[in-house]
Amino acid sequence: MSNVSRAPRRALRASPSPARLAAAIAAAIALVAAYTTAAAAPSSGPAAAGAGLAEMPAGSPRLLTEPFLQRPERSSVRVVWLTNFPGVLHEVIVGDRVQRLAPATTERMQRMLEDASSRSPATEGLGLAEVVARPVWRHEAVVSGLLPNRRVPYRVRSVAADGSVHESGVYTLQPLPTRGQPLKILLTSDQQNRYGFPAAMQKVEQMFGPLDAVLLAGDYVDNPRQASEWFDRFDPAWRNTPGAPGTRPFPNARPAFFPSLQGTYDRLFPEFPWRGGAILQHAPKFGAIGNHEQPGRYRPNARVAVNSGTQTANIGYMDNDPQPRWYAEMRYEDLKAQVNPSGDPAVREQWIRDHSHDWEVHRQLWTHPEGPEGEQYYVQRIGDVAIAVMNVSRIWRTFNVRPQDRGKFTEFVAENRNPDEWGFGDFHFERFDRDSPQFRWLRETLASPLFRGAKYRIVVAHHTVAGLGDNAMPVHADNVMHLDYTDESGAAKTRVVRMPGDSAGRAAVFRAEVLPLLDRVTRVRYEYPLSEDIWKHDIEPLLVDARVQLVHIGHSHVYSRVVGRDAPGLTYLETSSAGNTFGAFWTQPDGTPWRGALRGGGTGLFAPDSPWDKANYPRTDDPFGRQPVYPTLANPMQLWAGEPQPVPFVSSNDISTFSILDTGMGAVRSFAIDLRNPQAEPIEFDRFHLDTGRGPRR
Repeated sequence: MSNVSRAPRRALRASPSPARLAAAIAAAIALVAAYTTAAAAPSSGPAAAGAGLAEMPAGSPRLLTEPFLQRPERSSVRVVWLTNFPGVLHEVIVGDRVQRLAPATTERMQRMLEDASSRSPATEGLGLAEVVARPVWRHEAVVSGLLPNRRVPYRVRSVAADGSVHESGVYTLQPLPTRGQPLKILLTSDQQNRYGFPAAMQKVEQMFGPLDAVLLAGDYVDNPRQASEWFDRFDPAWRNTPGAPGTRPFPNARPAFFPSLQGTYDRLFPEFPWRGGAILQHAPKFGAIGNHEQPGRYRPNARVAVNSGTQTANIGYMDNDPQPRWYAEMRYEDLKAQVNPSGDPAVREQWIRDHSHDWEVHRQLWTHPEGPEGEQYYVQRIGDVAIAVMNVSRIWRTFNVRPQDRGKFTEFVAENRNPDEWGFGDFHFERFDRDSPQFRWLRETLASPLFRGAKYRIVVAHHTVAGLGDNAMPVHADNVMHLDYTDESGAAKTRVVRMPGDSAGRAAVFRAEVLPLLDRVTRVRYEYPLSEDIWKHDIEPLLVDARVQLVHIGHSHVYSRVVGRDAPGLTYLETSSAGNTFGAFWTQPDGTPWRGALRGGGTGLFAPDSPWDKANYPRTDDPFGRQPVYPTLANPMQLWAGEPQPVPFVSSNDISTFSILDTGMGAVRSFAIDLRNPQAEPIEFDRFHLDTGRGPRR
């Protein structure tokens, strides 16, 4: 784009008059053909947006988001925004009186989809019967020449091919904060269109103003390929259930991601009591990859014969249909003569991603720092804070162990002999064990001067690795396959199959030990040995040795803080309670489970005749006896959820929480909101200081 819009930018160099702006727009429109050819056309190749799919109408040109900040450096920061049109001119206007312009590059977002489940003004009345592509364009500009610790105003401007001009609101940006600068950093996760997120973000903005950074521990939306979950999820039917007095207003609302974190939800749903907060416009986000960032096999609208029936692969089905990459690599070798006769490496890679899982939307939407394997995991220094962001996530599947379930512990019984439709249990998307590249990177990062010299040392990971949430079980062990089968004499046997860490080794074991038994398999099941938890035995010792003070996690949709008996100074904080809960599992002081609930429920996993080793699956508390910490200032569950005694967590559909790392205070401060009372102010219910008395071990 920079080559075709240079002249219009010169015309706009200083607070352009309407006449100059019109002239600049006209000049840009005259170059639209060159622009759309060079910069805005969909990518070619096997991953092209909407390849093979019908495309829904884009609608009238508009900004799909306000601008948001990414990847600050010493004197620069990136500004990103999205539109529903390719446009002819996109730029950032920086400054107040003396303005300067930063040009943007443009690309079409890949795999932005909608289907019959979409709820959005953009899809209303279309009668979508299948998955379609939705046109979305991303624009990114680098704003440079910035002074340290100084905010300047900015806004973005996009011009459509029809000459219409679309401008954002005015916000502030700054480069990377310097050491010694007091910071306020939001700790959050699991937005997933959850009810309480706009309330929490609105209160963050009102209480703290522009933040310095956002640490988001994964699970941004439920289905990352469903565009409306990012931009404009709204159903007019939500207005029909306004809620009874004393309950949550409009309880069916499922707010979209950007409106919640950019303070624009009132544009979609003005009756809703919370508009969200202008967070991302002022503060760069550093995020971890969660399970919802890695949707499964890409086969839109395919008719899939599975589990004694036929299923259409819509967005939701594809999202929960991943397979391990090693299995896709193995199947590619079986089929490469048919699917890639020319041996094109790009075709090979795309085929493997399409038949396992990908994080293409996440990769393309955000601009994070890069580590050894791209943006999967990375390190960032912000002032006095060093942050190591890991990829610790695995597919979530049901706890149920019925024949008709493909879950954590079983495959569909109907698919016992068809591993092409196996789920492979709760497999990890990315390795982080001691023999993995991610482990080596973490070990080197924690030992580096950048990390060791920081006053505050934080690790961010998505998946519950400690705490009281439901997803603390099973632990992060590589699952061990158990094949129940009948031998030649008809006797019942079990083959225990342990996979090595590398893809080639897994494929070799699968071919040698599993495939020969398929004709006689009666059940495929998985165990997750408690004694083989990767985080506890491989990762936690590194963190203790490096004097990491905080591990920020998500995934279980609770507020939970725990400390380890053998991990002095290390706190695990899950702050993902945003007005929905999957339960907290805690042994009360009298020895009974809180509210009588046990992890795994009545799934059959713990039945008397269950073949699973029940010792591997702790039904309450932290799996390794880490101690839950009671909130220090107030107890929201007592105040608002009817608990007679204090409890060491927040787990309620009526309460939303958020946490702020305040480096000026050296503390993490957590706040709660009663969603049934929109007029009430948040309360600070928990505060703890990060131990800076000792440096890292040398």
